[in-house]
Amino acid sequence: MLAPAAAALALLLLAPVGAQARSSRRAAPAQGRVAAAKALSSLDRARAALMEVKRDPSRRRYRHHWERAIGALEAAARGRDAGPALLEAARARYALYRFSQVEADREAALRLAERARRAGAKEAQVFASAVRKEMGEDETPRKKQRVAAVARVRQVAPKGAPRPTATRDPLTPTPTSREGDDEPSTDPVLSEALKTAPGAPEPVSRETSPARVSEVKAWSNGDYTRVAVYLSRPVAFEKQELPAEGKMPRRLAIDLAPAVLDRELARPVADALVQRVRAAQRDRDTVRVVLDLAGRDDDLSILQLDDPPRLIVDVGSQEGRREAQAPAARAPTPREVEPEAGAHRPVRRIVVDAGHGGHDTGAIGPSGVREKDVTLAMARRLAVRLRGRGFEVVLTRDRDAFVPLEERTAIANARRGDLFVSLHANAHPRRDRHGVETYVLDVAGDRYARRLAARENGALDDDADEGKEVRRILADLEAQASASSSRHLALAVQREVCAGVRGRTGEVRDLGVKSALFHVLLGARMPAVLVETGFISNRVEEQRLRSTRFQDEVAASVARAVESFASREARVASAR
Repeated sequence: MLAPAAAALALLLLAPVGAQARSSRRAAPAQGRVAAAKALSSLDRARAALMEVKRDPSRRRYRHHWERAIGALEAAARGRDAGPALLEAARARYALYRFSQVEADREAALRLAERARRAGAKEAQVFASAVRKEMGEDETPRKKQRVAAVARVRQVAPKGAPRPTATRDPLTPTPTSREGDDEPSTDPVLSEALKTAPGAPEPVSRETSPARVSEVKAWSNGDYTRVAVYLSRPVAFEKQELPAEGKMPRRLAIDLAPAVLDRELARPVADALVQRVRAAQRDRDTVRVVLDLAGRDDDLSILQLDDPPRLIVDVGSQEGRREAQAPAARAPTPREVEPEAGAHRPVRRIVVDAGHGGHDTGAIGPSGVREKDVTLAMARRLAVRLRGRGFEVVLTRDRDAFVPLEERTAIANARRGDLFVSLHANAHPRRDRHGVETYVLDVAGDRYARRLAARENGALDDDADEGKEVRRILADLEAQASASSSRHLALAVQREVCAGVRGRTGEVRDLGVKSALFHVLLGARMPAVLVETGFISNRVEEQRLRSTRFQDEVAASVARAVESFASREARVASAR
């Protein structure tokens, strides 16, 4: 039996010459249509490339992937595709802004929307209006009428008549009520930009392809080990504890499926808890990661995190966990004694975390101030202040370098920190948002907190269904014992920072203590807080954040809060 292609060729060769000619004439228009379709497919290819970036956590974390996809959309803006391509580019640039919180990206999205409008895209004006409304800069007809009325009153008011109330400088933060803090739902027009591009051809599904296990890292000390397994996408896993057999020690085996291994991995750890970590392809669809355990009564917990997808395994001795959760019960060292007072300081080692770093700039303000630079400057100043008060200080980064979120917590645990303080600068689509707030690890109380945590975690958008997962994680980590201490520390930091800034640099809005799922706080074996020191997206607070005066006051205030918390812990310890 002939293959279909061979049979077709045989029929063509056997057909009369006239029939071949007629067939060629009929085929010519069809071939022309195929060629034309290929010539116009650049927009579809660009849309598909954008979807690949949005769907792949390992790619959407890097700007150059976004820039390449957006550039392809702009290059496809030819002929009748000009308007749709430019509108897609505007939406993509806005999605990048929501991921990066870089103001320049949102401004670029508005410029692209204007180009799309001029090119005939009817939805471009609606999109631009939604962006401006989110910024808080929408000019409704009623608002324009009020402004015009005030201007007329000023022009015709007689001499000596009471003048209208002066309008506030638009760059000055205006106080708003806490009731106004409720985060509104994202405009459907903007939500569309955060989804996959409409009308694009579906790329090959990554969910049906096996996950790729690319790397395994480990951090440890005598009573704690953290292992991170990095994946190309989330994947199901099963764990089992294998008893010691012969020369084989007790093991924790984790099977990931469907998954493939880039290369066989083996990493010696050689501490009191884990001897070695290894990974191998168990069968065609399964990768097995094995931890050779040295202890007998270790606590084991596994966290599955996204952006980038990874599996976090925490191994800790039960005795070490009890010690970490009760820092005040430890005997003080000579450094913990104030020379003039001789009082014990049970909290002795503070881990200071400067948010973001390296290729991860964090949010970037309207005039270009970068969050990673602000947080590093404040962390260095805080370290000096704390050391001056007799504390030991560990910096998770002391230069402009990228440190993964899970490594920051691992550093704190491995160095046996007594407190963990992570410093950040806030950002919000509305440019008039301002204030200071401090967070502890827990279920996010509202949509605003979820979105903030998503940004700090490096996710494209928030997960409204996180509550159930967070409660499971918190239960697995047995974090309840340190939750109360974390909240006491957060209250002290919030109180001192707001009071200090008011006293030295000007009015500040106290946004209070809140909770959210910040990955940098997950697994911390000590009281841990995250401080949002101001809104870098607000022009006034951006300039505050860049000033050495403000940075120094934040550092001094956090140091006072830490000392106050340590004193409280000492009083609790003495009462036991």
